[in-house]
Amino acid sequence: MGVINGQTIKIADHGEIQLLSYAELLDYHNGDSIWGLSVAFRALQLAASLFSRESLWDRKDLFIVSSHPGPGVRDAIEYVTHCISDNRFRLAEEIMHEEKCTSAMKFEWKISYDIHLHVVTLRDDFVPNKFYELLDRLNTNQERLEDKKYFDEFKATLVDKIWREPITSSYLVNNNAVKDSVKECINA
Repeated sequence: MGVINGQTIKIADHGEIQLLSYAELLDYHNGDSIWGLSVAFRALQLAASLFSRESLWDRKDLFIVSSHPGPGVRDAIEYVTHCISDNRFRLAEEIMHEEKCTSAMKFEWKISYDIHLHVVTLRDDFVPNKFYELLDRLNTNQERLEDKKYFDEFKATLVDKIWREPITSSYLVNNNAVKDSVKECINA
């Protein structure tokens, strides 16, 4: 039901079927956070396949807790699920007060749908440590002249990699949690 091949996601919006494309997400975002867009969109593609095994997942029953606050991640989540505008989205407690992306943040999402919860996490070794070193140096007094250029190149390489590698080997899924744990996070 949910699509994980290609660059689309199928989701219902109060019963009406929507086919969303990555190309439309790029237009929606209108920024430069392409890595965040890509990693979150792919995670949501995987979630779509998990939640749509019996019937197509529906936006009205989704809740998301994100361990990454970046604008690309947020725009992908909003574009696909509408969880942010419908107040069914929260940042994980450990990053709630962060003002910029850092290496301490995770590409991890707790996604609750109906009575099910899946924790979708980007594989630990997917992003090289050099990426995080650059990230932590940007906009500090330790930033080097070429850092932004290298960082942009790194993001483009990661985008290519996330689309090239099989989605099921790029992410880990923990589905042993229960929905109440997400509701606790949402209501916190």
